[in-house]
Amino acid sequence: MKLEITRNVMISGEPVKAGSFVEVELVIANLLINSGKAKVAPEPTPEPKLEIQQKPVESAPKPAARRGRPKKTSPED
Repeated sequence: MKLEITRNVMISGEPVKAGSFVEVELVIANLLINSGKAKVAPEPTPEPKLEIQQKPVESAPKPAARRGRPKKTSPED
């Protein structure tokens, strides 16, 4: 059984701090709950998964890249 520990305790010789979540046998769980040292851990609720719809990407061809100024040819070349 899954428990949330509310006070510092020793379980099977191991120290367990308050606020921890542990999995223990039913007998130990009943002992801890009845002594006020633990409570039943809430079941985690699964978060709804968001579906992302992807749109097809239409890309136009890019124009040729221009880098700097074009070199002018001189008659000396």
